[in-house]
Amino acid sequence: MKVTGGKQYYGEAIGIALLDSCYYPIIPGDVGNASTYDFPVRMKVIKGLKDNPFPPVRDRNGNYCADVLKTINAVKELEAEGVRAVVTCCGFFSLLQKVLVHEVDIPVFTSPLIMIPLILRIIPKGRYIGIITASAKRLTHEYLEPIGINPKMPLVIAGLEDSTEFYATHMGGTRTIMDVDLLRSEIVAIAVDFVKRKPDIGAILLECTSLPSFAADIQNAVKLPVFDYIGFINLLYRSVVQKSYRGFL
Repeated sequence: MKVTGGKQYYGEAIGIALLDSCYYPIIPGDVGNASTYDFPVRMKVIKGLKDNPFPPVRDRNGNYCADVLKTINAVKELEAEGVRAVVTCCGFFSLLQKVLVHEVDIPVFTSPLIMIPLILRIIPKGRYIGIITASAKRLTHEYLEPIGINPKMPLVIAGLEDSTEFYATHMGGTRTIMDVDLLRSEIVAIAVDFVKRKPDIGAILLECTSLPSFAADIQNAVKLPVFDYIGFINLLYRSVVQKSYRGFL
């Protein structure tokens, strides 16, 4: 067997681009905790990017805005370092899905929201996808259109605005100590109330990349399929690092 060198790092197929502002504890299940995964990942902080980019993507002259350029550069660096696919640390990076896949030659996965068309095809007819997002007010069409989501799709949305613990440590919150048990109880309560108010929900999609830590708790409470970022990252990994099967007949 012959192999080719030329890289500084090997064995990290998935690269994860992180915000330069995550000072809260990043617990297992969060996209930014390396122990979330059953395989090595390569983390890279997008230097100077304190929040995920807001619209617009381009300035009046048609050039990419500064935050967009920072993100592009980080993704290109991950590609140059040898990863086979890149994911971003927040579902609101859906704004840049079209941009990033144009800038590199490897798959880029910016948001769990990309899974919406697939989920709609596997849940019963007449059912809705219930999206639990960090901010219902912020999840506007600017973040949905770049990944092919249109207003006719049967979607209902609930935000985490009622979680005091989440907003104390995320979405601009600056507290560095997080009560995980309190956060879990608040998130589960939001999910249960969501399903009670919208009984036609056929599946839950967790937009926020911190929510997979509590996906099992949510599912135990609402008894529905729950889709999250980590589940798709695992699928993405298998697509770029295929498995050889061994067995018997």
